[in-house]
Amino acid sequence: MSLKIEIAAALRGIRQERQLSYENLAGGSLRTTIGALERAKAGVTLDKLHEIAAVLDFDLVTLVALCVGLKDGKEPKTVLEAAMQELQAFEASGGAVLVHDQLKDGQLSSRSVGKPKKVRNQDAVLALKAQGKTPAEVVEILGLSRTTVSRYWRSEGSAGSSVLGEKAGSQP
Repeated sequence: MSLKIEIAAALRGIRQERQLSYENLAGGSLRTTIGALERAKAGVTLDKLHEIAAVLDFDLVTLVALCVGLKDGKEPKTVLEAAMQELQAFEASGGAVLVHDQLKDGQLSSRSVGKPKKVRNQDAVLALKAQGKTPAEVVEILGLSRTTVSRYWRSEGSAGSSVLGEKAGSQP
């Protein structure tokens, strides 16, 4: 989803409301970037948009709400209210803690290479295994692939079989 046009409109409006000319903006390269953005001729990183918002003395979240509102045909206030509801639900489900857990001393914590495992899927597989379901039944119940079920089936030091179709805890 490109927001080039919406970013252009928002930056133009903010700059006009703030009565800032290009000459009032810090740094030549930033002026060039803002000019290209206001003509919808360039994309922008979130880091750069954050820098531009600071130069304009405008809140980044409000800027993004303006752009999303323009894109979706909604008022920015409605966008922010929906975001607040989503944030509250995310926090209530423990998501905010999980996000904070990704940082250690201000640095991104490392994770293993490859696709992250889906803990909820693993928990569901192991719960069904504990109920005595076969791997084939788990595949059917959860709609996961045979290889995914097999991988989770063997996890956490399980003594169970990795061969689909055998009962939980049976010996190979």
